[in-house]
Amino acid sequence: MPQCEICGKATALCQCIIEGCEMSVCNACSKYGEKVSGFSLPSAGKKAQKEQLKKEAARTALKGAETEISVSSGAGNKVKNAREKKGLTQEQLAKAVAEKASVIQRIESGHMSPAIATAGKLERFLGIKIVEEAEAVEVRKEASEDEGFTIGDLIKKR
Repeated sequence: MPQCEICGKATALCQCIIEGCEMSVCNACSKYGEKVSGFSLPSAGKKAQKEQLKKEAARTALKGAETEISVSSGAGNKVKNAREKKGLTQEQLAKAVAEKASVIQRIESGHMSPAIATAGKLERFLGIKIVEEAEAVEVRKEASEDEGFTIGDLIKKR
């Protein structure tokens, strides 16, 4: 007998949309979502699903290209200079990019490197470039005859 995808109970199931995902759940767990008739997602769900697939494809393409995305080392100074050029306070910039003022202060002082998502928001708002793409370098150690083959020889290091 099929099992509920939430609680694991083996019983009759119904299709529900729970947090944007179509799931087969028991009647007790169906209260967490909206029951649907048929087996297809509503149009809004399909659109969100297509966008998710596009994002996954982009991530896969980046992995396949062996590139690494990182924030540049002088990001704090670039953010501070661009903010001052626009005549904004740290609080105003934080509000504009939906971050806390303390985060902006820590980024500008160099005590914190922004997350890639935050860096992207800062780039768009301030018109600067602080995210870099670099080729990943693979470091491999050849197994020597003296040491033998180890687990470390199998691990791909970045």
